[in-house]
Amino acid sequence: MQDIFRRIIGHMLDQYTTVLLVLGAVSAITYMVLITDIRSQEGNARLVRMATEQSQLIENINLLLTQKTYIKDQSTLQKINAKILANILQLDEYHTSLRQGDRFIKEGTRLVHITGQLHPDLRQLYFDGGKPLDSLMRDFLSMARELQRVPSADLKLNSPELNKLFFTISPSLLELVNQASSLHQRQSEFMLGSTANKQHLFFGISLATLLLVGTLLLQPLVLKLKESALKMQQEKAFADNVINTTQALIIGLNENGQVVLFNHHAEENSGWSEEEVKGNDFFSRFIPDYDQETLHNLFVDMMSGAVEFADEVETQMLISTDDLINIVWSPTVIKDAKSGTPTMFLATGLDITDRKEAEQKVQQTNAELAKLTTRLQGEVNLAATLQRSILPQPKIDLPGIQGLANLLTSSEVGGDYYDYYKVGGHHSILLIGDVSGHGVAAGTMVGAAKAGVYPLIHEGITSSSEILNLLNKTMRATAQQSLLMTMACVSLDARNGKMTFANAGHVLPYLLRNNAQRWEMLEASGLPLGKSADSDYQETAIELTLEVGDKLFLYTDGLVEEESPSGEAFGYDRLEAILNANIGTEHPETLRNILMDALRVHCRGTAYTDDVTIVIISHSDRIMQAAASSEVSDIIRISETFYRQGEHPIPRVSKEYVVFLAEQGYSDLLTRFSQDGICRILPRHNDFCKKLGWNHLLNQHHESTGDDLYALIPGHPQYRQFQLTHTEDKLFIMEEIQSWLTDQGTLPKDHIEALMVILDEMTENSLYAAPRDGKGVAYYSKGESRELSEHEEVRIDIAITADVLGLMITDNWGTLTPGVFLKSIAQAMEEGVEAGVGGVGIYMMWRLSDYLQIRVHPQQRTQVTTLWDINGTVDMDVDSGIQFLYHSEYEATYQRASL
Repeated sequence: MQDIFRRIIGHMLDQYTTVLLVLGAVSAITYMVLITDIRSQEGNARLVRMATEQSQLIENINLLLTQKTYIKDQSTLQKINAKILANILQLDEYHTSLRQGDRFIKEGTRLVHITGQLHPDLRQLYFDGGKPLDSLMRDFLSMARELQRVPSADLKLNSPELNKLFFTISPSLLELVNQASSLHQRQSEFMLGSTANKQHLFFGISLATLLLVGTLLLQPLVLKLKESALKMQQEKAFADNVINTTQALIIGLNENGQVVLFNHHAEENSGWSEEEVKGNDFFSRFIPDYDQETLHNLFVDMMSGAVEFADEVETQMLISTDDLINIVWSPTVIKDAKSGTPTMFLATGLDITDRKEAEQKVQQTNAELAKLTTRLQGEVNLAATLQRSILPQPKIDLPGIQGLANLLTSSEVGGDYYDYYKVGGHHSILLIGDVSGHGVAAGTMVGAAKAGVYPLIHEGITSSSEILNLLNKTMRATAQQSLLMTMACVSLDARNGKMTFANAGHVLPYLLRNNAQRWEMLEASGLPLGKSADSDYQETAIELTLEVGDKLFLYTDGLVEEESPSGEAFGYDRLEAILNANIGTEHPETLRNILMDALRVHCRGTAYTDDVTIVIISHSDRIMQAAASSEVSDIIRISETFYRQGEHPIPRVSKEYVVFLAEQGYSDLLTRFSQDGICRILPRHNDFCKKLGWNHLLNQHHESTGDDLYALIPGHPQYRQFQLTHTEDKLFIMEEIQSWLTDQGTLPKDHIEALMVILDEMTENSLYAAPRDGKGVAYYSKGESRELSEHEEVRIDIAITADVLGLMITDNWGTLTPGVFLKSIAQAMEEGVEAGVGGVGIYMMWRLSDYLQIRVHPQQRTQVTTLWDINGTVDMDVDSGIQFLYHSEYEATYQRASL
């Protein structure tokens, strides 16, 4: 048998050409069979693409129909109609071919359309069931053609036809089209799989033929293979030497994550030998649990071929001493040379423990610096807030003087200062100052100046030189000559226009006489405050008489010393030129804006190197002594300056006759107000209170025959009134009110939202908090649904004028007392606002409104009125005016009732 086999082999070797022909014949037969099968599949891609593009065509038709509803240009409409029609025709053609089971066969370079047979699964999808694909497609095409013909003017986005097309037919149609596309794709994949099986079969036949021939003919290659194996062995030895001598951890893992390679550097760093760790699971042996997920997921992805390249991964590594070191891994994979599949995961690591410790120290240092910076910034911000709080309002309204102040600081805390106050109803005092420098130290000097001014107000000092002499002592005691402060002081007697001007080293102001053509400089000299104990500003003070219409312009040196990018100062010449060019400017805001715009243009921005302050005032009128008789006479006024100086007894009268006149914010005094029973607080410089009428507000303690809302709002407002008959009416009425307010079109959104919040709180109080018996026990649980009795009233009034928005709630319980009212607001201020805590509603009424008034007739009626200035903003940080008017004969009565 062996001899026969040898003879056959010898014959084949002698017939080398015959062997090649046999191989060629096998290859040709394989090619012909497979190419014939593959060509029959080339049309599948066409069918899959047609099935897939149907969804895109449907979405294109829907999009174009949507565009048609709002496009008005005829040229564009014609293009859209043409696109709709083209997409409809294309969709119809695709659908017809697919539902008939047509096939595409490649002939030459093109696909030829032939009649085929539809697969049973596709036939069931296209023609069977409650809503077959063919029926839905015809409905869609029919309706799309009809809508394409409809003129754009008649086609609306909310039309029933479009809604049906978009939301009824299209979703179902797209779902079935996607199913059909999936079936076409699976059918194509099945046919390709069959072809692949044939390929495998012929591949096996070819392989067997090649193996037989190769074994007989390619014997010389065996020797070459041996030589190659020897060479590879040598290369492997070289690679192992490189791996073991490199200064990095090199750890190789097999497909199961087990260690198969562990170089010498890894042994040195970990303390384990290669023999000890080989075959161990790398992740559980070396990587802590909290670091395993990222590296393990990367291992799985790279070994599966999903990820080829990866970024560095940083983890900790457990070593033999149970310590942890920080490693940065650079992962890669080694692939099989033939199949290209990953065979080994190679993790190359660098020990960065020392670097990590250094980074942590740097981060800790940075965190400490950031914490220090935050604390210092917080202190600076607090100092800036305190500084702004001690300065009066920019709008100046004093006896005989009206004007405007404008202060810009170059840093959080500035060194500029302005102040004003009145004495005796007819003397007006105006101060402007500048500390040498800016920042926290300069801000401290400003605070010292303000502290020095407080007693002068109380003592009623009106002499400008005496004011500066006293402030000079304050500055010397505060700064010990380390910082100086310039200051100018103007004192005006509004009865006769007599003005005195004293100057402590400040830049000289300008005076514009009524009907004059130029501003003139007022010259008065003196050393800065804090410079010398011997300074006497009386010697250099000047006196003059102002006429009604005369104007004064005061400023700090930051205005004239600010430089342009080229180093040119703004200068006095430019300032005087601007002032003289705008002599006819009546409003101080206008002149202020002109000056600040000029400074901004000159400096190419608003980042100034020094504080800039300007004050523009005019002598507006003369004050007569008889004018004081127009004030309300039965009111006891308590000034903020007097009240803050210490504990003072409050007169034993009904507290509705006591009014606290706040100069600035007063929220820090609420606890004292609660203790002293002061429940009428009016901000003296509040523009909205002035708009409502100062004497009008002071007279609110008198009994009113009408409702407060309409008594407080002047003119004839638009109004709506709602009467609740059931607790469930609340939501409906609130929606009605919000719609009505929104429809006005002139009310800011913030004001509407504030009103709705207060309305909700006030209505809840009238329905559940107010109904109480004589012992203060509530009749109803909060949220209890009930019908109001015929004797119970809860009425809502809304009123709007061009400037004022008002809300009023009236109920007939009269159970709210001043003690409860004041205690609720004070407690909310001290402990913060917390949902569900009693008293928060009253606090929100005060904070969200520009004026709050509550009038109570005990056990008879409560009327809560809130007002807003429409031209302003809703600012919860502003302490608005509040008045609680409790019409009882003796204060003790409501004190006992509030216990």
